[in-house]
Amino acid sequence: MSQINLPFEVGHTIEARSFELGFRGAWFRCKITKIFNKGRSLFYDVEYLDFTEEGIHTTKVFQKRQGENDNILMVRPIRPRQSHENEEGCGREEEEEEEVVVVHRLWKVGDLVDWWKDDCYWSGTVLEVREEDETVKIELVPEPYGEGKGYDAMFKDLVPSLEWSLEDGWIVPFSKDGEKRQCAKLMKLPNEADEETREEEKLRPAKKLVGDEDLALNIMESESIEAAVMDLEEQIVRIEWIKGMLLLNSDNSTWIYEDYPPPSS
Repeated sequence: MSQINLPFEVGHTIEARSFELGFRGAWFRCKITKIFNKGRSLFYDVEYLDFTEEGIHTTKVFQKRQGENDNILMVRPIRPRQSHENEEGCGREEEEEEEVVVVHRLWKVGDLVDWWKDDCYWSGTVLEVREEDETVKIELVPEPYGEGKGYDAMFKDLVPSLEWSLEDGWIVPFSKDGEKRQCAKLMKLPNEADEETREEEKLRPAKKLVGDEDLALNIMESESIEAAVMDLEEQIVRIEWIKGMLLLNSDNSTWIYEDYPPPSS
């Protein structure tokens, strides 16, 4: 298989997986040190960031499982940053848009998650949620693509599972409880405005909301229906996150979330 369509270069930090028994279904952070071909096959030399004592490891980029015909991509970009709404854009220096993962709520049975354990991410499914001690029971990806065992995991060690392909980029897979729901949402942070653009914004007070210094709305840039809909969707995500945080810290917080219906006219 060819390297021509892959976005990876020497020096890039990526994640790689293996079909080796005992490590199936796990993603390891690594850095590409060399890209080369042997015959018609593409290989990467990588250095594991969390297992530096392992030295340089050679991985075949496209692999087939025994008895199967489909080529499986064994590498992917480093997963997007997970961010709370009130942290969006804080301290960011990248000029290009940045994709972030926003979790909608607390974990539910059927959610697909990646579990940070032993310095790598293990993909699995939530089987049981125990809010009292902030733990879940998960089952790893079943054989032959994973180890297929059950484990107890802490909330804090879980992130939403993501899938990556050349065609679609990152996507959030649907849960396995039959409800076709997603436990997270991928959002792109807008480009940082340069100094000239910020000066132009100061001259357009009609599009600026009072007290919105930390709240960037799409309607500020476009008065289209699509922009308004996007703003509503983002506010829903923010409210769900706040509700989740209040529930998570309910024992130590004096704040209580209550639904407040609008007064009838």
